[in-house]
Amino acid sequence: METSSNDIAPTGKSAARRGARLGITLGAALLVAVAAYLAYDRLVTQPALERAALFGFGVERADVAAPAIELEALDGSRFSLAQAKGQVVFVNFWATWCPPCREEMPSMVRLGRELEAKYPGRFRMVAVSVDESWSPVKEFFAAPPYFGKPGLAVALDPEQKTTRAYYCGARGGVCPDLKFPETYIVDGEGRLVAYVVGPRDWSDPSARLLLESIIDS
Repeated sequence: METSSNDIAPTGKSAARRGARLGITLGAALLVAVAAYLAYDRLVTQPALERAALFGFGVERADVAAPAIELEALDGSRFSLAQAKGQVVFVNFWATWCPPCREEMPSMVRLGRELEAKYPGRFRMVAVSVDESWSPVKEFFAAPPYFGKPGLAVALDPEQKTTRAYYCGARGGVCPDLKFPETYIVDGEGRLVAYVVGPRDWSDPSARLLLESIIDS
């Protein structure tokens, strides 16, 4: 009686080959599992800037010396970035004639008040207006919900020199058309470490995560 090849018991060589293939398969599965674990580990431990970007908040990273700010403030004093050294400074460039700027301002002000209260002497927020004069700025903050009390430092940059320095500096000297709003984060050492293009809902948890991680660093 003839025997087909399917009926022949596996030889030692064929069994070894099957064992090798099984080992390769298991090894590949293990590598996939390790890669997945490492990817997850990187996801949960990567810096706050990357986490915030992953959450869809849209944060751009930077690492340059922050341009100087020496501007007249709403209360008649002068706002100086140099005098805020050691603090994380949130710098927002805006205008009263910019609808997205006006829309994001309330949530931004609330966040600024909360962080300044939680981290006294470690965090400051300044809104730099590019309006041509103080009149529209004062009118804006006289209305609800501010009633004459902005709750943050307000400065005026009518010639937009400081504004342009930030827009160009954060992008390595590449100067885009000025569009508003834009926000820049300066760390306690005076380094511009992040910026946000366009308006945001500053009540988003990603915003607090970003800022508190920089404050605590």
